[in-house]
Parts: sequence; C-alpha cells; structure tokens
Amino acid sequence: MVSLASGAVDMKRREFLKYGAAGIASASLGLSADSAFAQSACGTCGTGLQTVGTTSFILGIKDVACTLIDGQTVNMLGYSLTSYTRTAPGCVPGPILRAREGGRVQITITNDRKETHGFEIVGIPGTRTEVAPGCSCTITFTAPVAGTYMYHDPYGGTPLYRILGLHGVLVIEPIAGMTPRMSRTPYSLDKLAPEQRAAITALFDALGTTARFQGGAAGKWVPAPLNAEHSLQEKIWVCSSVDPKFNALITPGQPIASNPTLTSDVVGNFVPRYFTLNNRSGYDLHDDDETLGHLPVIPKNYIGEPTLLRIVNAGLAHHANHFHGNHLMDLAKVDLDPLSPTFGRQLVSTNIFEVDTVPMWPMQRRDLLLPYEIPPDIPYQIPVSGPTGSQFQRMVNGQAQEPFPLRYVMHCHTEMSQTAAGGNYPQGMVSHWEIHGGLGGRAKAAGKLAAR
Repeated sequence: MVSLASGAVDMKRREFLKYGAAGIASASLGLSADSAFAQSACGTCGTGLQTVGTTSFILGIKDVACTLIDGQTVNMLGYSLTSYTRTAPGCVPGPILRAREGGRVQITITNDRKETHGFEIVGIPGTRTEVAPGCSCTITFTAPVAGTYMYHDPYGGTPLYRILGLHGVLVIEPIAGMTPRMSRTPYSLDKLAPEQRAAITALFDALGTTARFQGGAAGKWVPAPLNAEHSLQEKIWVCSSVDPKFNALITPGQPIASNPTLTSDVVGNFVPRYFTLNNRSGYDLHDDDETLGHLPVIPKNYIGEPTLLRIVNAGLAHHANHFHGNHLMDLAKVDLDPLSPTFGRQLVSTNIFEVDTVPMWPMQRRDLLLPYEIPPDIPYQIPVSGPTGSQFQRMVNGQAQEPFPLRYVMHCHTEMSQTAAGGNYPQGMVSHWEIHGGLGGRAKAAGKLAAR
C-alpha cells in the first residue's frame, strides 16, 4: 500500500467535514480560473444542434425526483440530453458527454426552471455562462487536452445548485493516444511531458504482454465509444452527498424558495445525511439497471481486462475510496493546491503509484486503472497440492467451492460516508467490483453461448 497522506491533522469530525466541504481555497466555487462569461444570459444564443462537423449537445435543466436508500424521496435538479447519437431524460448526475481533443464542441443549455442558473466546465476557459428562466444559451469551444472534466452550475458563486444535482462529467478523448507499440491510452502522448509520456507508455504497453499483466491482445485497455456513457473497461463514478433541508427548497415548476439563513452559507450549513455514488447509496448501488436511468457503477470483467475508473467529487465532503482485491494505478488527478502554478489542472502522473485508497476532495477529478489481476488473497503463485495447479486455476476449472463472480468491496474510509450519517452500515458510499473468470474467460463464455 502506498500512503497518500500528506500529514496528520488534529480536528474533530464536524470540523473535518467543514474542512472537506470547503475544500482547498476556492474548490467549492469550481476552481475556475476564467471569470468571464461566455455568453449573455439570454438573447441571441443558439438553441439547437446546428453546426456540421461540431460535437453538439443540448442540456436541459429539469426537475427530478430521487428516491434515497431509506425510501425518502427528495426533489433535485438534473440535466437532460439531446444529441445526434442519443437522448436522456433529466438525471443526476448529468449525462456523460464525450468529445475528441481539438474538435469543436457546442453545448446549448436550456433552462426549464423559474430561476436563473449558471453553467461552466471546470478547467476549460470561456465556458462559464448564465441562463435566465425559460431561456437557452450556447457555448462553443475547442476541446482541450484529453482527460476527465466536470460541468456544473456555479450560479451565485456558491455550490448550491451543484449539490442539488446540476453536475456531470465531460470526457475528452485523445487524438494521439496510441503508443508506438499500438497500445491505446486515455491521453494524447504528444501533449505530455517526457516523464509523463514514459510512465503512461510503459504501463499501457505492459498490459497483456508481461508476466504480471497477462492476456495478450485481449489484455489491452479498450476505451469507451464516443457515443457511449461507459463501457466494459471504462466507468464513471460521481461522488456526492445529500442534505434534505436544501432539497426542500425545490418545488417542481416553481422558483426555488428563498431562505437566506440557509443559502447565505451553503458550505457551513450543509450537513450530509446521504452519501452517494452516481446518486445511489448502499444496497441500491448493486442495481446497475440502465433501464431505470442508473449510470452503472460496478466493473464486471475477467482477469486481464483492465478497467479505467474516472472518479469525480461533486459534493461537499471529503472521501477516501478504498478498494479491496487489487491496487489501482494512479494515472492523473487535479492539482488542488491554490499556490501551485498548475492549480486547477489535471496532471498526468510522472511516476505511477499503486494505491488502494483514493483521496477525493471536493471538485477533485482522478483517473485510475483497475488492472484486473488475480487478487493476492487467492494462492496462485504457489500451487496447492494435486494435479490441478493453483487455487485460482482450480476455481476457474470449477474444482473449488468459491464460485464466480468474485466480488471485492469498495468503501469509503471517511467513516461518516460509510454509515450514512449514523445509519446502518453499510448503507452509505459502498459498492464493489466483480471478477467473472480467468484469462480469456470472456471469449470462452461467448464460445459456449454460440455453441448452444
């Protein structure tokens, strides 16, 4: 295990929550270095999918009712989507958007609510705007370097609307992400510093080709398609939290209620009661049914099928996502040090650490690779007695009691998000990942199905 702690801090739990909620410097305001608005609040802004050769999206600000882990329903705000390739109703988090690095991107925001809202993509200058009630506004920009970005509503300089559901993820795909040995990566290698390029190239070239990372061609990482929210080998995790007294400000179809006592200090007054991953908690996270509008959380792969996790924290609490079964490769994260010259930028690692715990401050964005190795708690390097070889191979052969899929937990090491503000463990931010079989298992399973 690699410890990522930078030092001990002596504070009470309530103080720690507020520290995490505030983040570092202006984290709660969105880390935007560009305060200029891209468009006026209404007027001549475009309202549709207009430009050939442009990746275009229409996001609508909608009322959304969400049922929480204990059965309580709260009002939230979510983004709907219209694009050339797909549509989605209002949802929390918002739809996953994808575009190609260097391409032209056009996003139209339509405000179906009765109050003014804002919009920005953190880390992309010129994308901040405001949208009056009943109006639409369009921003157009050139897609920046490949990576994971967050869009959200920063209106009023507070995280109010972000915590009420107006947040989502934009993935920028690379245009030069292939290594000389034809391994695909999440980043344009020509945009990286030499040390970053060497580290990313070495890892992704090793996948499927070494004694540690086996699998051959099937052991390579494969990115999600541009028209998909996720794929077998790429998942999006959005951490957040809910304080129902803020959600009570929302009445569908009506302007948000005025409560200056509450909203004058959103960070200080916010006390999370529910801790969510893709807007679900606890047992509900085990249901990845997309027909119910869920953004799937759980990786379900075979040994040798590495999976990219893009994790963002849209909430106001600090998290420490802890993984059992495999260490993750820490590929990239946002620099949250306000004194750093790279503050607010997502930095690709020059030395890729293996981690089992992932600190996530508010507005943090991280890329991590789950390698899908045989877990070290299963004896596989030292064969057990008998002609069938290692214990893991006996499991693959159906000669052991342990059945597939194997499930390994992911839970938050920040205690309060484990227990959902005092609720029964583990109904907070807890999920898992699954191993469905050994090397080449997907092809074997497909062959068995074809033979039926």
